[in-house]
Amino acid sequence: MLSSCNKQINPLTYTKGQLIFGSGGGFANQVNEYRLLENKRLLFRKNNDTIFTDLGKQKGKTVKKLLKESEALFQETSGINEPGNMYYFVRLQKDQQTQSAVWGRPNTQVPEKAKELHKELMNLVPATK
Repeated sequence: MLSSCNKQINPLTYTKGQLIFGSGGGFANQVNEYRLLENKRLLFRKNNDTIFTDLGKQKGKTVKKLLKESEALFQETSGINEPGNMYYFVRLQKDQQTQSAVWGRPNTQVPEKAKELHKELMNLVPATK
């Protein structure tokens, strides 16, 4: 399920914590999805492809910090589900539970923590994607 990855990890069946984030929508309804796994791997897929591209290993401290920030965000909110034509999303999958924030609709009240977390996560993505 992964291309260009030494260890064959399928993020769809990965049981440890992971952050799923990205954006989608527009005329073509294209979705860019990234997954930051607890094991420090950053993966990418487009439009729900079955193949993920490994974008490299991240720093352990960074991964722990981002997982902690997402847990804090979802303790403060029960989630947001307000997609618009163009939308952004952050999901936390941990302990067989998923919490998510999806926003893009005009005038949606989005917690600043959600926007900041999304920005921090997107900063992990190499410029070529």
